[in-house]
Amino acid sequence: MSKQRATANAWPNKPMPDAHRVLLLDGRYTRDEYVTISQGFVPQSPADKWFIYLEDEWLNFHRSASGSCIFQLQIAPADEGYAADRLLVNQAPRQYRSLSDEYDVALVSYLIDAVLLGRFAPFPQPEQFSDEDHQRHQQHVMGKDSSDGGLSLRVVNGNR
Repeated sequence: MSKQRATANAWPNKPMPDAHRVLLLDGRYTRDEYVTISQGFVPQSPADKWFIYLEDEWLNFHRSASGSCIFQLQIAPADEGYAADRLLVNQAPRQYRSLSDEYDVALVSYLIDAVLLGRFAPFPQPEQFSDEDHQRHQQHVMGKDSSDGGLSLRVVNGNR
């Protein structure tokens, strides 16, 4: 059974506020990556903190609990694939507190890699955070009790 494509109507959401910042990017995706990205992500449990969907050329990233639009990434056809050229970042302090432009770009990249494309990516670590604060921040941003969503050593059937 194929996954149903996420649309704006699939989850309660709010528009990007007038208070937002525009970042110019130089990102690229293959056609296959774009097809997967365009499926988006609809939260399946309260632990899923993001609702992501593509509408026209804009990939919209909303917090699942509040519906606030945090990021919008413009993805348009380009030579042999797709270009991600502009990122809108919510600047409404009651909805989102940006740590830095670099962090916002890294977080969007992480969300695309880990949530939409299903590939390993380390969670971006803000420079100003201690290891303990980083873990709390990751839990707040991503939900779910996971380190990086990647590999970890564990005991299986009594063996390491």
